[in-house]
Amino acid sequence: MKAKQQKPLRQRRTSSEQRTRRRNLIRRALSLLLLLLCIIPMLGGGLQPLWVIPAAVCICMNEDLYFCMAAGVIAGFGIDLACGSVLGVNAIYMVILCTAVCLLFEQILRRSFLHYFVLTAAGVFLHGMLCWLLTVGIFRTEGREFFWGKILLPSALLTLAAAVPVYLLYYPLSRLLTKRVRSMDAAAIRRDL
Repeated sequence: MKAKQQKPLRQRRTSSEQRTRRRNLIRRALSLLLLLLCIIPMLGGGLQPLWVIPAAVCICMNEDLYFCMAAGVIAGFGIDLACGSVLGVNAIYMVILCTAVCLLFEQILRRSFLHYFVLTAAGVFLHGMLCWLLTVGIFRTEGREFFWGKILLPSALLTLAAAVPVYLLYYPLSRLLTKRVRSMDAAAIRRDL
């Protein structure tokens, strides 16, 4: 008797819900593609910008927490593979950074270029401090007096310069595929994905 009183589950989604799900899927796939494309210029070796830090912050501006954490893992492993560091160190750092940035954008900050640039600068500076701590602070490697001035600071400045083109590539993508939804169900689906 109780089985007859329960409401039946809805079998099909409305067309606006389907459009919203497709937009979210396309936006996320293109975001991950942009993140993977940002790993390629770092593979050359030498002094270069860390392109994935600004790309991960861009993704954290518009996506939900779990997707940002997954993007942080991919970005961290990309830095580990491109820079030849211990596998997993940068992945842990990028997951923490992406989680913090996503929560800041969800709860406190507006999605603007100034906030993006400040958080990118903070992430790059903290990454430099982590690299310095792991190479110079703990292991006392040779040439530690030149490490900050010759390697970390120029790389950080190049990364901040690279943040502008990454934002200019990501901003139209997020604007194109993030549209206002009309129904409450589609808004709930957009928020849950």
